[in-house]
Amino acid sequence: MPLKRHLGSGEPLYLGPPERPLFGHLHATAEAAAPAIGLVLCNPFGNEAICAHRSLRHLAERSAGMGVPALRFDYDGTGDSCGDDLDPERVAHWTASIRSAADELRRATGVERVCFAGIRLGALLATLASRDYAHSAGLIAIAPVVSGKAYVRELRLLRRSIDSKRNIERSEQAGMLESAGFVLSDATQAALSAVDLIKQDAGRSAAPVLILDRAELPSGDKWLSRLRELGIQAEYTRVRGYTEMMLDSHESIVPEEILGAALDWLRRQELAQQSVRTLTIVHPARAARAAQVCRLDSIEELPVHFGEDTRLFGVVTAPARAAGRGAAKAVLLLNSGAVHHVGPCRVYVALARELARLGYLVLRLDLSGIGDSPTRPGATENVVYSRYALQDVAAAIEYLQQKWDAVEIHAAGICSGAYHAFKAAVANMALRGVVLVNPLTFFWKEGMSLEFPEHRVEQDMQRYRSNVWSLASWQKLISGRTDLGEMVQVLQRAARSRLSAPLRSVSRLLHMPLPDDLPTELLRAARAGINLQFVFADGDPGFELLRQKGSPVTQRLRARGLLGIESIPRADHTFTDLLPRQTLVATVIRKIAATTTPESAAGSSS
Repeated sequence: MPLKRHLGSGEPLYLGPPERPLFGHLHATAEAAAPAIGLVLCNPFGNEAICAHRSLRHLAERSAGMGVPALRFDYDGTGDSCGDDLDPERVAHWTASIRSAADELRRATGVERVCFAGIRLGALLATLASRDYAHSAGLIAIAPVVSGKAYVRELRLLRRSIDSKRNIERSEQAGMLESAGFVLSDATQAALSAVDLIKQDAGRSAAPVLILDRAELPSGDKWLSRLRELGIQAEYTRVRGYTEMMLDSHESIVPEEILGAALDWLRRQELAQQSVRTLTIVHPARAARAAQVCRLDSIEELPVHFGEDTRLFGVVTAPARAAGRGAAKAVLLLNSGAVHHVGPCRVYVALARELARLGYLVLRLDLSGIGDSPTRPGATENVVYSRYALQDVAAAIEYLQQKWDAVEIHAAGICSGAYHAFKAAVANMALRGVVLVNPLTFFWKEGMSLEFPEHRVEQDMQRYRSNVWSLASWQKLISGRTDLGEMVQVLQRAARSRLSAPLRSVSRLLHMPLPDDLPTELLRAARAGINLQFVFADGDPGFELLRQKGSPVTQRLRARGLLGIESIPRADHTFTDLLPRQTLVATVIRKIAATTTPESAAGSSS
């Protein structure tokens, strides 16, 4: 299927060395006949890159809209690119990735010079990459990391803060630092710690620099002084919006002040370059390469657009040479919250590649309005429980059947991805099984309040039960430090739920189930022949929801082998820590394999 160019999501492509391909999106309008400069966007590291994905896409779109083509991409070992966190020489490979992206942008669009824009660690890396890049036109540093050593120390403090909130005591792991779901090896920490931008010289490039510092926590003023000492034209502005941009993906806010300041400066650089440039006509042969297949050992990956107007975006991971042969077994991975198709802590990438090595074809899908799938006309962007989600899932299933001849499809997802997979099973879509990881609700209606959702009621009830024998908790209650109004609401909602259970049981016996009845939906999916496998982080509130709302049907279905429940110890809701995340990958694979029809049966059914 030929890929159409979508201004909203960009045109996917692979770039860099064929043996270590990088993945990116090129944003360019056909009307931009001979742009003077282009823009290369450099991600922050780890979870910050997950949170900033949407904002960087908006920046790329708006840059292209004003005639400056933009390329956003994943460094080596990150996102959809080849490799992982623990590969050697990360800092050198990351800076080389930036230069490869700049070369590709020049090749694809015909621009003579390139501006770099980096957020946090991306600003530090972009500085290193652009110092000796002959075609650099400037640098936009957003909330820049100036000292690599201080940044590593910050990641350690962040890890301790997260562990403290979760009441976890962690022993130092030899050879690595885990922080917010991503890993730095000792060698990477040392390489970063050796970088201090204040001590750097100007390099061969003395292109202008714009520092957009955080208004609430500025850190770039000393670097500004150093740049000016080196004779580099540097501007400095404190802007708001960074904190809101770095909220969890479903809460993240596009920082208009930051984007506006960056684009205004970029426009001025474009005008300056226009006055001195030699006109270059972009020939069609130099247009961006079509998104070719990326080969990684025994597997292949390729970005795809499909669905109505080919607006849905995803990445297919398949056994090598699967294209054109068809696949008897396929897996569909659905967004966790508003995290794009790489999944929380990049777990979907690891899961898809492991499944492909076992012979499965995997589609990591972005639902419309999330990640790199444009919003449907008239809809709101970044809505987790979208009214269109089931239509998107149906389109993905149809794509797998028609394009890849998939005769058996499994669906899996974390949190809201689990919810949408479950609803697809209840709707009797063409699924063999679903793996539901940490669902936080089984019924969602548009406009539903998030103040007291089902999972919070159950979570608070668990906490109340565990604290009933705690003297400190009673002292807190007596002293007035406990919100009694909130407690009363939680207890009232829990009581209504418990009291309604007998009525729901009677209504099911009379074959007149009440609305939003979980046992009825569980039975509906099971009767359609769809195997239901639940996986919970130990203590996740979704487990209590399933136990309270799904009994006694869950017991009956488990006894018949149609439903499974498993928990993973020492894990949080999104499996932030490496070992529980590796356990999750192995567990999901095991559950999919256990419910996959044997090859002979799958082949005969086609």
